Amino acid sequence: MNQLKYRLAQFVSSAQVKNSEYGTNRRVLMYHSVGRDVSTASTEQNTYSLSERSFMHHVDLLSRLNQEDGLKVVPLTHDYGSGVTITFDDGYQDTLTIAAKILCEKNLPFTVFVSSANITSGDSKYLDPQQLIELSKLEGVTIGSHGHAHSHLAQLSEPEISEDLRHSKDWLEQAIQKNVTTLSYPHGSYNQDVLRIASEIGFEFAATSNWGVYEVGTRPLEIPRIDIWSHDSSRTLRQKLNGKWQWIARFV
Repeated sequence: MNQLKYRLAQFVSSAQVKNSEYGTNRRVLMYHSVGRDVSTASTEQNTYSLSERSFMHHVDLLSRLNQEDGLKVVPLTHDYGSGVTITFDDGYQDTLTIAAKILCEKNLPFTVFVSSANITSGDSKYLDPQQLIELSKLEGVTIGSHGHAHSHLAQLSEPEISEDLRHSKDWLEQAIQKNVTTLSYPHGSYNQDVLRIASEIGFEFAATSNWGVYEVGTRPLEIPRIDIWSHDSSRTLRQKLNGKWQWIARFV
């Protein structure tokens, strides 16, 4: 989303009223990268790379709400019906070096979805195997799968879906020596075959890229999330937590 479109979206969202569904259901936030230099990044990276300063403001807000307003920050798998869950897609190195330090200091739990092929790729922008293990040992951190090859799962055959998801789950469990029961669909791509196979393999919770709130206990393999973008201030985050950006679900 370019700057002009984003400003227009901000203007529209400011005029919206608080959405009551957001007070009674879980708000699952979808972050990607924090603190990366986006001056030469792709359009997608520019959209999803939040500055360290902005992220700190987000965490300060979430911490205050968690302590003062009863808006609990809980793991994705928690049975608490409302509150907020923090997730990261892709497994960027800065999830460990920047985001984790800030979140752990505030004792806020979060989930990191990683693609096993990226972890072993040698690409310095992603966590390497040792960093993944280090991250998995931090208090409040849950490691989930983001598929093996970061493929559009809905475009694969059933055997290919099964191979990709099973390889990812097995590899991650071997690496971190913990059960991996959470999944985020790469590119938000899934269909009924993907849902069935994910369940058969042993995934119990799966996050989508569909905008909205999660009614805990309902369709746990199709959990909606709230997208966080590079230009989101803490004021914008509060608007998103209150459902003032729900209208944009028709366009993303």
